[in-house]
Amino acid sequence: MHRTSHQPHIHFSPRYRADVDGLRAVAVLAVVLCHASFTRFAGGFIGVDVFFTISGFVVTASILGDIERDDFSFRDFYVRRAKRLIPALYAMLFVTFAFSLLFCFPDDTFRLGKNILAVATMTSNIYLSKQTGYFDAQASEQPLLHTWSLSVEEQFYVVLPLILVLLHRKARSWLVPCLVMLTAASFISAVLQAHRESSGAYYFAQNRAFEFLIGSLLFLYESKRAVARAWFFDLIFWVGMALLVAGVLGLSAEAQFPGLGAILPCGGALLIMYAGRRSLSAHKVLGSAFAAFVGKLSYSLYLWHWPVFYALRRFDLATPIGYAAAILVASVLALLTYWLVEKRVKETAITGNRALALFLGAPILIAGIVAGTGKLTDGFLFAYPAKVRADVHWSGTALFDMPRGKKCWSQVAVTDEATCSLGDLASPDKAILWGDSHAYHLVYFFDRLGKAHHMAIHDLAFTLCPPIEKEPALPGYAPYLEDHLRCVAHDKAVMEYVMSRPDVRTVFMVAAYQNYLNLDAGPNPKPSGHGFMPGQLEAELGNTIQKLTAAGKRVVLLNDVPMIPMNLINCEFYNNLYFPVRKKACEFDARVAEEQHQPIHEMLGRLKAKFPQISIMHTYDVPCANGICSLNFDGLPIYRYNDYHHLGLAGSTLYYEKYAAKHPRELDQILATPVGGAN
Repeated sequence: MHRTSHQPHIHFSPRYRADVDGLRAVAVLAVVLCHASFTRFAGGFIGVDVFFTISGFVVTASILGDIERDDFSFRDFYVRRAKRLIPALYAMLFVTFAFSLLFCFPDDTFRLGKNILAVATMTSNIYLSKQTGYFDAQASEQPLLHTWSLSVEEQFYVVLPLILVLLHRKARSWLVPCLVMLTAASFISAVLQAHRESSGAYYFAQNRAFEFLIGSLLFLYESKRAVARAWFFDLIFWVGMALLVAGVLGLSAEAQFPGLGAILPCGGALLIMYAGRRSLSAHKVLGSAFAAFVGKLSYSLYLWHWPVFYALRRFDLATPIGYAAAILVASVLALLTYWLVEKRVKETAITGNRALALFLGAPILIAGIVAGTGKLTDGFLFAYPAKVRADVHWSGTALFDMPRGKKCWSQVAVTDEATCSLGDLASPDKAILWGDSHAYHLVYFFDRLGKAHHMAIHDLAFTLCPPIEKEPALPGYAPYLEDHLRCVAHDKAVMEYVMSRPDVRTVFMVAAYQNYLNLDAGPNPKPSGHGFMPGQLEAELGNTIQKLTAAGKRVVLLNDVPMIPMNLINCEFYNNLYFPVRKKACEFDARVAEEQHQPIHEMLGRLKAKFPQISIMHTYDVPCANGICSLNFDGLPIYRYNDYHHLGLAGSTLYYEKYAAKHPRELDQILATPVGGAN
């Protein structure tokens, strides 16, 4: 019987199963323990796959139940989903955003704002696929990494009702065959994408649809069968549990996802749910009051665990004890969210149109305002302390991203000399700056050098590209291929340019050589990520130097700048927040820098011995004195924020002055040496 438009609609589910809630508890605990970096639970990420299969089963039951009662409404379905998911989700997003404003860098807060907008528009999985691979080390820096699965689930909720209603009404006999074909197509897509090692494939709904759809197919099979307990259903239940436990304990490999790896968790979930109503063991283990209650908390616990872990890592407390405490905090937040948000909203009567506006329209509007404000205010910079705002001016934006960098940095062809030159532009004494990002982040250093010594320096720096004429043909790491081939073309073009320009008298060569050195001393060495075999980088540097010096060029190698310890990244920034957690001395033991630099020091020494006519500028020790390396010059941060080895604007600008003070006569001696002469 159809209800009239003014009658309130109370949705009920006659098919509630406590064992399914208990299975949710198993899934969420697996995910939490995995994300807490407890190695025994390394495969716990499969809990998300279990959630997907449960969702397919439960949502299909809800939709078809309403259809069979002639009581299905798209609006009511989406209102129920929104009431179920949105309030708790936005409680978590609000707290996470506030935390970021208080304790994170403005760029990070801006990215968080964009991610919140992606969450609101159900595209967080797509947004995150462009940021990092799920299993990459930098994934831990994404405060909303876990929301990818929520977007996949929401996308499923958009599509599944359309399929079920259309087929049920127009071609009921085709319902199961169509779902089977869609399941197979999704699974094949997932396997192919995993085989291609596409980092984004893990996140995409088309590669996850089969995990939901097998749950849907299970319901369609289950709904036609009577409930009768028998001993072999207990066996099926325990086999399913064994599959899940095996996956959680590490049998599920990251490389198998999406695709083949999902067979284990989804198959286990299917067996457990299939046996659930007929198994006494399932009733006792998963259907218990405690397990079912944890299952009811699973959504809120899933929402909170990752941001709490993110905060833990931000405060450098990521130890086993720290994670145990964080799990307790996340559990308390989950309880409060369940009681104060989820239950209250569920029990509140809200009309359909008002609910859609409140739970779907308003969040999108608010998220859009947040993201737009972040864009217009340099990541909400106005909300930070004055010292932080000043430091961000000097270190918040990479030199590569500034207007000059857009024209002069990382161009394959030789750039326009008039546009991309530094120092005394009118000087006939011309030089080039050749190297990778560690050359370009010194542009203001070379601008001051050029002005002080009346040189015009044309910068020709390219990402991940050392200053050598002949690069390895291919990289050792496939994802580098595109940039590597561009580097090969760039270095060849630079060498031809230099050799064709008699007026270019000096070549400054700078690179983060540790990126390219291959120190493998084993009997069967393999190419480095950039394709270099042991000794090859040094040999090619020597070949390039030999050609340049033979052509009468003055060759000057810089010995780079030190990298800072990872735990000191953004040190000045964190010390100057409104509520600094633990202030640190923004300095580190010079022995750390010396040990890090030793292979480069030895290589440059050998090159100097072989080619006495070259010069080496000692820039590496500039921030260091009395056994300590500092992270600031004159109260300004040297390194770019969120970076451990690239100089910021302040570092690049002040480095020349500090170098000149540290080595007052070195550059005069280098540039006084006749071109082609010895030093």
